[in-house]
This record gives sequence, C-alpha cells and structure tokens, in this order.
Amino acid sequence: MRTAVVCALLCAATLPGPSAAAYAPQAPPAAGYVAQALPGTAYVPHALPAAGYAPAPPAVSVTVAVTDGRDDAEAGKRLDYRITVHNLGPTAVHRARIEQEMPATTTSATAAGATVEGRGVGRQKVIWRSDLPAHDIQVFTATAVLGDRAGRTGSAAPGTLRAAATVCVYVDESFAPTACSGDLDDLPETHADAGAGDAWGWWAAAAAAAALLGPGVVRAVRRRRGAAAR
Repeated sequence: MRTAVVCALLCAATLPGPSAAAYAPQAPPAAGYVAQALPGTAYVPHALPAAGYAPAPPAVSVTVAVTDGRDDAEAGKRLDYRITVHNLGPTAVHRARIEQEMPATTTSATAAGATVEGRGVGRQKVIWRSDLPAHDIQVFTATAVLGDRAGRTGSAAPGTLRAAATVCVYVDESFAPTACSGDLDDLPETHADAGAGDAWGWWAAAAAAAALLGPGVVRAVRRRRGAAAR
C-alpha cells in the first residue's frame, strides 16, 4: 500500500505542470481589427448608409411638340400655335419652364397664362410656368402676327426663307433644356421693289425722248435767233 502511494507521488512530481500562459487573460482586439472569415464561408459585410443619405431621384423624361397647322405664312397673317408637353416619367415635375421663341418678324404675340418678353418687331418670347404631373399631358396655346421682313429688295426662291418658332422645356431652373421642338412655315417669294423699277422706267423714257427731240429743238432755236437778228 505504501509502495503504491509513493509511486503515485513520484509520478505526479515528474509530470509537467500547466503553463502560466494558459491562465493569462486575453487582451481585447486592437482598433481596426477585422475578424477573418472561416474558410468556405461567403459572408461579406455591408456598410451602413451615411447620415443624410438619400437615393438619387429618377431621371426626368419630358417631350414637347409645337405646330401651327400650316406650312406657309406671310406678312399680316396670324399664326396659332399649339404646344403639347408630355411628362413620361413616374414623378411630377414642379415649376417647369416652357419657352417659345417667336418668328423674327413677329409684330405682336399673345399667350394665355404666360408672359411675353420683347416688344415690336424682333425676337419675341413667350414663357409659361407649370407643374407637370406624372404621365400627364399639358397643352399650351399662343398666337403671333407676322410683319414685313427687312431687305425686301432682294429675291429668293420659294421655301428658302421661313418663319421659325421653337419651344423648349426647362426643369429645376436649369439653363439647359430638357426637350425642344420647332415649327417652320415657308414665306412667299420676293422680287425687286416695284417702285424702284417704275422710277428707272421713267428715267429711260425721258432719256429716249431727249435723244429723239433734242436735234429738232436745237434747229428751232437757231431759226428763231436768225429771224430776230434780221
């Protein structure tokens, strides 16, 4: 019995004791420490959105078309324009700006619910402000009265001169248009000024009469002077 106890004590003395490191407390991970994923896993962490993050608004999709229902025009005629604006997008567009440039020879322009910039013959502009609901169509109307264009003494073939009107839609106070459209009307053929032609005709007739009658008038004057001298 004593032999067994002695052997047990000797064996316990010769066995290595537990390491001191096994009982040492573990330090917390350092700042910026990233845990390594176990092999075979596909987990990828996603960053949280930053404060104040907002998703990008959908793109604006707007079309515009303008027509006056005719293909020709002339001075004194009134042109009735119809402007159609279509918001194709899923969101409303607030305070859109619709601008129409009138033909260069416009003497007067009117448009319901719009302001008119420019007076007299020149580049007159009509401006509307309107909300465009999603998937909605808005229609605007305007009129223009044309005057005579400058430089009518020249000549031009039909269709080479046109009365042009353009319409553009602007969104969010942008200077770049979102959509534009135009309308062209042929102006009549022009000829040289009739009054100038008549004046040249009178001058030609007077020159011909002087050439024909001049010698006879000179002879008559000479005869009268000879008779008076006698």
